Amino acid sequence: MVAGETMRRMSYLALILTAAMMVKTAFPQTSLAPRVLVVYDPTSSDSIAVAQHYQTARAVPNANMCAVPSPTASSYALYVSTIRDPVRNCLNAVGPENILYIVLAYITPQDVQFPVAYYSLDSFLEDLWDQYTTRAFNPAPIAVHRYYAESQSQGNSFVPFESFANYRATARAQLIYSVWRLDGATAAIAMAQVDNATAAMAAGGPISQVMGSPANACIDMENGITGVPDNGSQTANWDLYRASQMLTTANNLNVITDMLATVFGTPPSPNCPNTALYVGWYNYGDYNNAFSWDQGAIGWDLDSGALFYIRGGSWWGAGAIAKGITVTSGAITEPYLQGIPRPAVVRNLLEGANVGDAFLRNTRWLKWNLTNVGDPLYQPFPGGVPPFNAPVAGNSMAVFLNQSTFRDYTGGTPIAANISIAPPAPAGGLTFTLTPSLPGLNIPATATIPSGQTSVLVSGSTLNVTGESDVLVTATAGSISVTNTISVYPLLSGVSFANNPAVGGTPLAASVNLNNNAPLGGAVVQLSSDTPNVAAVPASVTIGQGLIQTNFNIITSAVTANTTVNITSSYAGASNTVSLTIAP
Repeated sequence: MVAGETMRRMSYLALILTAAMMVKTAFPQTSLAPRVLVVYDPTSSDSIAVAQHYQTARAVPNANMCAVPSPTASSYALYVSTIRDPVRNCLNAVGPENILYIVLAYITPQDVQFPVAYYSLDSFLEDLWDQYTTRAFNPAPIAVHRYYAESQSQGNSFVPFESFANYRATARAQLIYSVWRLDGATAAIAMAQVDNATAAMAAGGPISQVMGSPANACIDMENGITGVPDNGSQTANWDLYRASQMLTTANNLNVITDMLATVFGTPPSPNCPNTALYVGWYNYGDYNNAFSWDQGAIGWDLDSGALFYIRGGSWWGAGAIAKGITVTSGAITEPYLQGIPRPAVVRNLLEGANVGDAFLRNTRWLKWNLTNVGDPLYQPFPGGVPPFNAPVAGNSMAVFLNQSTFRDYTGGTPIAANISIAPPAPAGGLTFTLTPSLPGLNIPATATIPSGQTSVLVSGSTLNVTGESDVLVTATAGSISVTNTISVYPLLSGVSFANNPAVGGTPLAASVNLNNNAPLGGAVVQLSSDTPNVAAVPASVTIGQGLIQTNFNIITSAVTANTTVNITSSYAGASNTVSLTIAP
């Protein structure tokens, strides 16, 4: 599954109560060195050298140097015994709650392997006390971690930034960590990541390698965003568009935004010289040498395996590291797009955040496929960049469901939208006209922000639909116009099989799935097979009230050659057909 493919986003119990683009002032971090745990391999001279180099550069206390001899993780059991438990012992010695960042100093391996898939070792260490989950998710986690901030880029709505240290001091905090690697083809490259970060931080931002030339921020979109819903792969395009806007507003870097289907370095797309920052897509399995990385440069590619192997190969992340990038992040195996760090990282960096906070704040899942490379204490803009180093407000619309910040809903679901403006509404108030682009919503025609106020909450509900519908809702008042997307899905998801292909002549376990809980009285789903003499299904199955799935058996017959059977499920006007192969 490529990174541009998407999965159903699931609810988590957190309600956004504000949608204004408000941020705090820049975040000093003069005392964060004691909150770093450096993990190194005492049997490796390279690992020792990188660990000592980082300790000296950041004044990490001796007590925070964690020796883990010959770590290995070819299986989860080995991960537990040779990495997780030794790191836990180090954390217990200094106090688990005292550490925010874990730095892996030039050690291997990169992954933890399970029978069904493999995951990033670093991402597992982020939750090594199992407070986020005790499971290995397949295909993907079903909930975000609590430090994550859900941006709604099309609606121009961003959750106020909170430093990781402040978050960890709250009662709601999970004991998780921001985990980073100092790594590359050689130990010298890993140490240069530290030197470049400290030099750029002292200079107040990435340092151009060409005297007299401006540093560039390069944003690589797939296409423009006019009339495009904020859903699926287009969510990344909206994120990239807002990142480009923010960088342009900050007026700190020269911004090059490419909206062509080609990538940087592939004509007609331009190159990106003197690169201070890059985020874009899609360079799967290939580092396109279109960049010249400034000292302190930060960049990551939205692709399926950017850090498949950190120390070499054709992968984008490895190529960028070899060419001198200071900070990057990427997947070690096939991810979902939702799991890759979102470009709202850029906003947090402009506010003065360090990379350890900014990337964790904008990465949904732990115990997943992501690896971060660089120094987590690196603040590219230590004082923040105007206007983002002070409270900032703007016009926005955040859409959310009770108990969810996602914008994917089934029919009949209550919804709400928070429309915010800056400055406050004039005398007499400010009335917005609400215009959905498609049927699927039951919402008021107008909403008024009272005089002197900056927001109004609009309530409504979704309507039943027979297929996925991305509804763009535009709120307009005079010259002010804000838009956001509400994606409405039928309650029926479809049929899935325990095995496909399946051997004929034996019962096959299958299930009928919903996109939300079955209503009062349950959901009776009709089933049919276009070849019942090969694969027979019951005429209907009932999913109990409040449930999202029920199991049933398909009766198969012996065949002499692979035979394709189409199984159709129907409910409330929606239908879904999936193909099943019956094999000899």
